[in-house]
Amino acid sequence: MKNFKSWLSKKLEYSKTRTFLPIANRIKLEKTFYSLSDERFLNVKIADEHDVDSILEIQRLCYNGHTPWDRIAVLHEIRYNKNAFYIILHEDNQPIAFVGAWFVASEAHITNIATIPNYERKGLGTYLLKEIIHSALEENMSKVTLEVRVSNHVAQSLYTTLGFQKGRLKKEYYAKDHEDALEMICIL
Repeated sequence: MKNFKSWLSKKLEYSKTRTFLPIANRIKLEKTFYSLSDERFLNVKIADEHDVDSILEIQRLCYNGHTPWDRIAVLHEIRYNKNAFYIILHEDNQPIAFVGAWFVASEAHITNIATIPNYERKGLGTYLLKEIIHSALEENMSKVTLEVRVSNHVAQSLYTTLGFQKGRLKKEYYAKDHEDALEMICIL
C-alpha cells in the first residue's frame, strides 16, 4: 500500500492542474447486465456509497473473512476520490463481484478485483477487466496497470490473455505477508 500511495502522489501532481468531473460521473457502462451461461443475469452498475457494504462482503468471502480495504478506505474511495471508479455485479440483492480502479493522468490502475468463490470461472473477472479497459480507452488513457501476487498464477494467466505484459517485480509489496507482487501492464 505504501508503494501504491507513492505512485498515486506522483500521478496526482500531474492532475492538479486539470479540473474535471469525477471519473464515475463521466463513464457510462456498455451494458447494465451480464448473462451467465445458465440464462441467469447479473446486474451491473457503477458503485456508489450504497455499495460499500456489498464490496466489503465480497472481500470477506474472497479473503477468508478479511477485508484488505476496510470500510473507511472503501467509503473514502467512492465518496471523495474523484479518480476512483468501481463497478459491482449483483444477482438479485447478493453482491457477486467488483473491480476498482484509479484513472490518473494517462493511466488506469486497477486497485482491486474480486469474485466470490461460488461465481469463479464464469467469466466475471474477464468481463470486469474488459469494462475497465473499455473505459480507459474512452478516457484516452495510454495503459492499464495492476499488481498481482507472484503466487497467483491463475490471475496472471487471465491478465495475459487480455493483453497484459509482465513488468517489474515489487519486493515485499503486500503488507501482511510481505509477498512480492508482479506489475502487469496493458498498453492501449
